[in-house]
Amino acid sequence: RTRDTTGSQRGTVDSLATRSMLAQQSLRRAAISALWCHARALATTIAGPCSYEVVVKKSRFVASAAPVSSAEEALAWVRRESDESARHNCFAYTLSDGYSRSNNDGEPGGTAGPPIAAAIAGAGVVDVAVLVRRYRLDGGAKLGTGGLVRAYGGAAQGVLEAAARTPLVRLVPLTVEFEATDTGAVYREAGGFEAGPVSPGDGARTRATFRVPAEQAEEVARSIEGATHGRATARWAGFDGGGEDCRGGGGGGGGPTPM
Repeated sequence: RTRDTTGSQRGTVDSLATRSMLAQQSLRRAAISALWCHARALATTIAGPCSYEVVVKKSRFVASAAPVSSAEEALAWVRRESDESARHNCFAYTLSDGYSRSNNDGEPGGTAGPPIAAAIAGAGVVDVAVLVRRYRLDGGAKLGTGGLVRAYGGAAQGVLEAAARTPLVRLVPLTVEFEATDTGAVYREAGGFEAGPVSPGDGARTRATFRVPAEQAEEVARSIEGATHGRATARWAGFDGGGEDCRGGGGGGGGPTPM
């Protein structure tokens, strides 16, 4: 009898096609990851708070800028810096993860917050918040839509040009599990970094979290494991929280690994 192998051959072809598609998707993800890491490595922010002001047709625009690391921090800074005596407190912020937000605070739509956000983008900085307060002086004239866009955008541009720049230092959480007898060694190696809460680990072990610069995470982790002769384990989160990191290699093998 002749056996029909058409179905088997079709199944083999489908399986090969699926594996090829998955391999291509994996390569695309790796390429995107590498590009994102490269962009993050080149990112800059401002070194500290800065202010700038300009008067346009008897309206005084006072701009302030500050480095921020989260939306919560940006909004808290805006609340502190806002002035109730100003006619408008308009702001925008842009974070290094790509998230941004702007607010017109009563000015006509698109005339205040978006120009401030555009100034941040044009300056090429991230993890930055800019607040522009508008004060109407006696006899001040209406600026019109175009005038407002230029005034708010110009004030934001001015404060960002006045601000000193610094490379963006990305902090990642380094989680360490260790025995009580190794507490001294762990804090000797990582105590210089910002420490988070301590919680129970597996069994009788303790878990502590430190925020360390991403490019130093592996070095600090190896130092901790070396100082404790391998009894402590140290892991850190990848740039997207999903197990990938910007070191260009995988987390396989021995030693500390990204989470």
